[in-house]
Amino acid sequence: MPHEESLGKAMWNDLENALAWYAAAPSRWLGSAKQDLSAAAEWIWIVLQGDFVEEQSTAQVVTGTVISMIPLVDQLCDIRDVVANCKKINQDNSNRWAWVALALTLIGLFPTLGSLVKGCFKVMFAYGRKAMFSAGKVALDADMWKASKPFVEKGIGKLNDFLARPEVRKTLKALKIDSPYKYLADQLRTVSSSLSVGKLSVAFDTAIGALNKLLDLVKKWGTTAMQTQAGQLLQTVKKVREQANKAMADALAPVQNYLNRLAQRLDVERRVNHRASTNVPNPHGSTRMQLDEEIAELRKAKPEWVKVGKKGTYQAAEVPPTIPATHFDIGNTAPKPLRDVFSTFHGTITPDILQPGTVLYRVLDAKSNDNAVYWMSKDEFDALHAKPEWRERFAVWKHWNSNGEYLTYTVPPGKGMPVWRGKAASQRLEDKGIPVPADNSGNYFWLEGGHEQIAVNPKLLNPEHASKREFTGWGYDDGDIEVNLVGVPILERNWR
Repeated sequence: MPHEESLGKAMWNDLENALAWYAAAPSRWLGSAKQDLSAAAEWIWIVLQGDFVEEQSTAQVVTGTVISMIPLVDQLCDIRDVVANCKKINQDNSNRWAWVALALTLIGLFPTLGSLVKGCFKVMFAYGRKAMFSAGKVALDADMWKASKPFVEKGIGKLNDFLARPEVRKTLKALKIDSPYKYLADQLRTVSSSLSVGKLSVAFDTAIGALNKLLDLVKKWGTTAMQTQAGQLLQTVKKVREQANKAMADALAPVQNYLNRLAQRLDVERRVNHRASTNVPNPHGSTRMQLDEEIAELRKAKPEWVKVGKKGTYQAAEVPPTIPATHFDIGNTAPKPLRDVFSTFHGTITPDILQPGTVLYRVLDAKSNDNAVYWMSKDEFDALHAKPEWRERFAVWKHWNSNGEYLTYTVPPGKGMPVWRGKAASQRLEDKGIPVPADNSGNYFWLEGGHEQIAVNPKLLNPEHASKREFTGWGYDDGDIEVNLVGVPILERNWR
């Protein structure tokens, strides 16, 4: 047949199956014994013009992608969504939430994600996109996560339905994934920590390349009007692509925030499902990872953020700084918890007076004290996109702090607040003061440090100027956390 000669019989059969997944073929296509190429062009054009996939067909498409592996269905879904995104952006290219929605679509095109992960992401991201276009710009600007939460919950519900399907459960078993929520949360955090404009641009160009091939068929087989429309559509998409690098750079942080918060929500879902399946209530509070567990974990599979060597990059200060009259002691004779705090710094330790209105950030877990010694600046906190960055930059072992939450403190009106600031020293993993060997060659496990930490005197902090606790979006490490009746972790103040 003519169309099979130009497209390839196998490829055409795949395309026909993919098109059928979305829309019925025009009657004249079937009536012509599949010979009317203008009908084929119309079919392709109708499918490409479809808006974002609706709820029911989302599950169908994902099932086809992950289980049935219908060729081209997955790619055609990607192209449809990219086209829909570009149309929205073309209406108002100043709306960064439309760019966030496009970024979510493009992440689904990353070739490094396996079919199962891509399928699950697409279920959740479909509702993320709905949030970006339905919640309203004002609400999203004020609090993106709060505004998108109703859509997130619908997406989680759809994900639960999908994961419960027999064929998906079979796939999970074959891949030896015992905890799909933890697995997906880890994948979200991995994508977030490595996300870049470059990766999004490559995915965008890949989608445009595939779209161009399909539109070539529309131009080749379609009517004159259809050919003109196809050309205009391609121009619209390419126009958006020309603006994408700058716009994606502005949207990168909100996308990473969304991915991290979504991972946090999956952590909660894992705990709630575990509690329901075992009929065992969560213990009050949380349990941090024990030192022996962390050692075992490192020897089994050392993460990239842990270094191995004889010395750390940023060696600890050996001599306490001179204490000005305005400041508190952090030397080896200071009262606890300030005693020997100087040894957690590298290089110069600078005394400073923070001006009223200065905001400090503290990352902590459910058992941590709110009013403790170690804090960071807003700039340092905003530069963090994932837990590994925090552990590496500020040298915090898991058995010290299991993470999951943060709070802020605003310096109150008055004379300001004295603090010490400087680079965090590298931290060697030790067991009761004895270094833990990483191998038989005299090497040890290290966290690098090197970013600016701020030491405050906890006695100078006033709870009236501290914020309530919030989720980091990076998840908690091991141990469990108390949740309320709807499965949301309880953020409790711990001021001592």
